[in-house]
Amino acid sequence: MEHLRTACPLDCPDACTIDATVVDGVVTKLDGTWDNPLTQGFLCAKVRRFPRHLYGPERLTHPERRVGAKGEGAFVRIGWDEALDLLTERIRRVRERSGGEAILPLCYGGSNGLFSQGAADARLFARIGASRLARTVCAAATGAAATGLYGKMPGVALEDYRDANLIVMWGVNPSASGIHLIPILDQARERGARLVVVDPRRTPLAAKADLHLAVRPGADLPVALAIARWLFEHGKADLGFLAAHTKGWERLRERAAPWTPERAAALAGIAAADIERLAALYAEASPAVIRCGWGLERNRNGGSAVASVLALPAVAGKFGVRAGGYTLSNSGAWRARGERAANATPAQTRIVNMNKVGAMLTGDADPPIELLFVY
Repeated sequence: MEHLRTACPLDCPDACTIDATVVDGVVTKLDGTWDNPLTQGFLCAKVRRFPRHLYGPERLTHPERRVGAKGEGAFVRIGWDEALDLLTERIRRVRERSGGEAILPLCYGGSNGLFSQGAADARLFARIGASRLARTVCAAATGAAATGLYGKMPGVALEDYRDANLIVMWGVNPSASGIHLIPILDQARERGARLVVVDPRRTPLAAKADLHLAVRPGADLPVALAIARWLFEHGKADLGFLAAHTKGWERLRERAAPWTPERAAALAGIAAADIERLAALYAEASPAVIRCGWGLERNRNGGSAVASVLALPAVAGKFGVRAGGYTLSNSGAWRARGERAANATPAQTRIVNMNKVGAMLTGDADPPIELLFVY
């Protein structure tokens, strides 16, 4: 038996370090390490069960080639050399006949990691001149909102939440995803921090929060604007910070002005007094941090909702202290070498919106997509 050190491949802010127990070349157990301060010796349930996927009866361990018509599910096993020859020949044939843009790589994050997304794959498809994929299924609107407000500025590190006096969890459920924040939240609450959860559901975290705003889906935007209005109207906005460090804050104040707590509450299905309570708690607490998730993005005003939520730390002047500000995604702060290498040779080929791949495959693409590389 031996213990091997590795890292979790999932797209998760916890970035856990893993201790893998290996017996006769077989992974028998995965556990967290203690030397990673965020992992804290434990892993989430889905990662602990990875060996079930690795050795599951339905996992393919060899290439297969289709021998029947599409949809019949008829395949035969082939060797790796044959599979690679078949693949490269089809790529070469399509490229020579119709150009590289007739090839579209299709993948999305989650468990790809730097080697299989944004590194070796990006170099390959850039060199053959393939079409590029706009990965817009998740976080596109949120990312645009965050970048528009703050660029690539990293948010509050999760470990620093221990020092916050007010923590607002908005559209995020770490009990199910990013679970290592839960012990940190418990430690913060033990030392007196207030916890507010904004979520349509009564999540485990909402059940023990000091205040739970169970907003209707899609109503995060008016609630955030009502809080901004309250801050301006009650003299709690940091006008000096806004004047020195922001542009366009006057426009935000104008757009928030019509959104009284009563008007926002009527749309959100909550009490106006709860909106005012959250605004007052947020105004008075320091450090105060908002953990913004992707839950509020999933509707047609999602990008604006995220922008309004992320604007609150600037309006209330919550930056400049440890554990003060917001957290959305800190992945841009990692500056991984593989990502830089992948982007060393910028491509000039067309970009295909991931949400429109179906239409592109059935006639909307010019030139047509003749080869879809899914991974």
